[in-house]
Amino acid sequence: MTASSQKNNFSQQITGDLIGGLLTAIIALPLALAFGVASGLGAIAGLYGAIACGIIAAIFGGTPGMVSGPTGPVTVMIAALALQHPDKPELVFASGIAAGIFQVILGKLEIGQLIQYIPHPVVSGFMTGIGVIIISIQLLPLIGLPTEGDIFTAFEMLWLKGSQANIGALLLGLATIATIYAVQKLPWKIPPLLVALVGGTSASLLLNLNVPTIGEIPGGLPRLQIPVFNFELIHIVLASGLSFAVVGSIDTLLTSVLVDKTTKQRHKSDKELVAQGFGNIAAGLFGGIPCSGTTMPSIVNVTSGGRSRISGILAGCLLLAVLLGLGSAAAQIPMSVLAGILITVGIGILDTKTLSSIKTAPKTDTAVMLIVLILTVFVDLIMAVAIGVALASTIFAKRMADEKRSKVRPVETVQHWKELTDSLPEIVRDEVYLYDFMGPIFFGEVSNFIEVWSDLKNSKVVLLRFNNVPFIDQSGAYALDEALEDWQGMPCGVLFVGLNEGNRTILEGVGIVIDERNNFATVDDALSALTKRCWDAAVPVPA
Repeated sequence: MTASSQKNNFSQQITGDLIGGLLTAIIALPLALAFGVASGLGAIAGLYGAIACGIIAAIFGGTPGMVSGPTGPVTVMIAALALQHPDKPELVFASGIAAGIFQVILGKLEIGQLIQYIPHPVVSGFMTGIGVIIISIQLLPLIGLPTEGDIFTAFEMLWLKGSQANIGALLLGLATIATIYAVQKLPWKIPPLLVALVGGTSASLLLNLNVPTIGEIPGGLPRLQIPVFNFELIHIVLASGLSFAVVGSIDTLLTSVLVDKTTKQRHKSDKELVAQGFGNIAAGLFGGIPCSGTTMPSIVNVTSGGRSRISGILAGCLLLAVLLGLGSAAAQIPMSVLAGILITVGIGILDTKTLSSIKTAPKTDTAVMLIVLILTVFVDLIMAVAIGVALASTIFAKRMADEKRSKVRPVETVQHWKELTDSLPEIVRDEVYLYDFMGPIFFGEVSNFIEVWSDLKNSKVVLLRFNNVPFIDQSGAYALDEALEDWQGMPCGVLFVGLNEGNRTILEGVGIVIDERNNFATVDDALSALTKRCWDAAVPVPA
């Protein structure tokens, strides 16, 4: 690479980081305000958390392009703690610091790598449960009534006081939701959350609506304030801190995986946990709520060109600049507008793809997903994940025990493979790759497959051999679906070899369409057809 090209690449990277950081700050602002209010500690706590954790986590982070701030899963837990101790906000900040310390320890112990072994049904049920909780507890502020921190009380108050709804607030909230979805469909890249925030606030002021608003936000720089609490409550701080750490870490690392799919890079899980820990310690010391990796701002950042820590740092600094000049403007933001924003966030968290495939998905995976969903909504987030992983692991062990692995079939020898490849033209041997699955394609195998699929993206054709696959679980099926989407540009496509009816049903259940012309019983048949299509006749395999 010449000095000129290196300079151009550096210039493009800086430009991408600047644009990404700017757009991210615009999107992160309404989210920080909304989650701050939803936590029960006020909009300023959300802003302080987004600024402190956003800047610190970006400096030390292990996921290029990741942006940190308040998120749904952690905010739900913060709201529950704040509701239990309404006169002791210092417990939340102390718990946030404890969470940061726990995350640093988890990172140093290399626990972050275990995220790849959480099955898809567990993740799906957990995230969908979080979405249900967010939507449920925002129904009260949507109609102009005070927020409640747990789902049971929220529905109870909705039943008892629903008749007292503020019609102006309700219409404003519904208009906010409609605006967000309408702006998303526009061809121009306009931040829908910001449009909804500014538009809803302006409408409230112009129409002189009598609706609940955020209220005054303190100006100036956040000050260092070490939380002081009664030491007899240390057990609450440590237990809450550990819960925040676990849920925040899961949320962060799931976001890291999504960022990886966009950037085609691999994040460093343990380094990211340490960075999040430092960020949450800083947030707690400056009166901010605990944070984690944010999905929406992070994806906007990387798709806008943000690829380094610069974009995350810039986003945090811009939020700080906004805070210094926010003044009375933010005080006029209606609570129902923030509720509308959070409801769309909650809807976005729902795993609609998995929910829509419940009828075709394996019954055991569906059962695990629904159990985790119910436990997340009605019992406890940590318990939901723990029971979900335990159930999925037990089901996997049973399936392995039930599977009769010993079979009588023709012997495939190394010599057979050598004779087969020697008979192929050299151009075919150089451009064809075979991925030979040697066991069940399950949540533990997915990480191995992910490691190689990006390397095969530039191949002319890939053969996927399933002869030794006894079963495929939902995690494996979704990983294959994503790989196939990534490989759509292959000139000769992807060929399936040795796929039995049971595994084919699982793949088709998640939306994978398998053309009979691309499905073969043996590698010999696949290569024979492939040679005629792509090299003899030069006719691409149908997608």
